[in-house]
Amino acid sequence: MFDVIAMRLIAGKFLCETTAPEAFRALEEDAMRNDVDAYLRRIGRRLACTAGGYAYYMAFERIGTDERTEVKRLFAEIKHELRPMVNFLKFVMQALRNEEAPSPGERIDYPTILGAVTAHPQLVDELRNFAALGRDFTAADSTPRAMLDKVFGQVVKSGYLVQLDRDREVYAFTGKLDFLLEVIEFLMANEKIVEDAPDDQPDQLRML
Repeated sequence: MFDVIAMRLIAGKFLCETTAPEAFRALEEDAMRNDVDAYLRRIGRRLACTAGGYAYYMAFERIGTDERTEVKRLFAEIKHELRPMVNFLKFVMQALRNEEAPSPGERIDYPTILGAVTAHPQLVDELRNFAALGRDFTAADSTPRAMLDKVFGQVVKSGYLVQLDRDREVYAFTGKLDFLLEVIEFLMANEKIVEDAPDDQPDQLRML
């Protein structure tokens, strides 16, 4: 299990109860967590956990001059995902008529979402708006099913959603969502990040 965990973390994966239950539970043990962290520190990285405890991931052990380029790249990638994900969370809340945003591990029934879209034209308009976010969210045709498939597929590709049951079309949010919420809070508190940050980056940047 150690090798599997280390390889997935080095590959940039988030290990959570939804995507990798065995690895996640193994990391809940102090011995495994300490062993993995010690291994990662040998390559200048460390084991990190999201604030809510929903996922483990690999982070920089320290942020210095050599790491700044990679930090900027990672932040640019995350910021690129922010608007689509915020829109998706809002869309899901509207479709399910929930006042609270989804949380890691929460399941989504695709047919229920599609049914809501079919019954409410305003949700169809919301789906069409995703096309403005770029080619990745633009469906081949304008049917609700095609547009919804495209949006779900991109969210899955980004690692925030995983399909649990292909036949029943059941999905679940992953622990990476917890990480995204951390980033949103950080961005709200720091308007000028990364680009204007000094070499001694604030502790929050160590999440990357």
